[in-house]
Amino acid sequence: KGSAAIFRRMRVGTPETTPTVGAMTGRDSGFGQLAEATVKRGRMLNVTDCCVHVTHRCHNRQFLLRFQRDRRRYVARLREASARFDIDVLDYVVTSNHVHLLLWAPHLDAVSAAMQFLQGTSARDYNRRKHRQGAYWSDRYRPTLIQNGAHLSRCLFYIGMNMVRAHAVQHPGEWAACGYRELTGRRQRYRIVNRERLMQCLGMAERPADFQRWYETRIHDLCAAGYHAREPAWTEAAAVGSREWVQKLSQVVAVGRKSVVPVDSGADLAVGERNASYALRLSRRQADALFDTTATQKS
Repeated sequence: KGSAAIFRRMRVGTPETTPTVGAMTGRDSGFGQLAEATVKRGRMLNVTDCCVHVTHRCHNRQFLLRFQRDRRRYVARLREASARFDIDVLDYVVTSNHVHLLLWAPHLDAVSAAMQFLQGTSARDYNRRKHRQGAYWSDRYRPTLIQNGAHLSRCLFYIGMNMVRAHAVQHPGEWAACGYRELTGRRQRYRIVNRERLMQCLGMAERPADFQRWYETRIHDLCAAGYHAREPAWTEAAAVGSREWVQKLSQVVAVGRKSVVPVDSGADLAVGERNASYALRLSRRQADALFDTTATQKS
């Protein structure tokens, strides 16, 4: 019953190089991001070594995180989740009515468990403080698989520029509830972001000085250019990566409406990167099935 497919290790490049994808033949083609993804009844199971961009909005888009103490409390819960569950935080931003998390996990089950903990504890914290009852989060969080290398770097800058796009600040460093200060080495205590894991996924392992200089320079350039474009693919697509990588993912999705479309970038986010990012668009039902870890089988 169903179909089966094996994704073998996929080579990724640095933000300045072109990622290539190994054939689905068992040949190891380099650092893996999606290894041994098994599909049953149209669902992708046992996805390993994955980067996931998670977006979660407050109920009815209310500004339930508008106070700094509530954002600080969420960040504290995020730090707790990263310690309790098998995930690494690569970047984050907590806005007034939603959050963006860039996570690495050895498998999607870990992301699901961490998000269940986060949405439960943060809702209880707020409702208890406000003597309130009722929904805090709007529906299920939205996960988007991100291919390592250049595509991950684009997502990183998209998250980093969030509060600048919202015209809340002129520079990410002015917003406390985000990963900018950790990524640039300005915060050493109580860190959440795993810079070493991020650099590994970007193909910049053991190059912290290069990474920090590259990241700060690019953020500065985007702020100076007045970059405020919203790119919905990073929050609405099921996956973002190279055309070949996304097309291979689309082949294992259940039959239904699906499309692979280029990501419309309002700025050249990846300096020197010629290959475009592509998004796998699915219906909400298909996307929920794709990330339904309750149906996974342990390898």
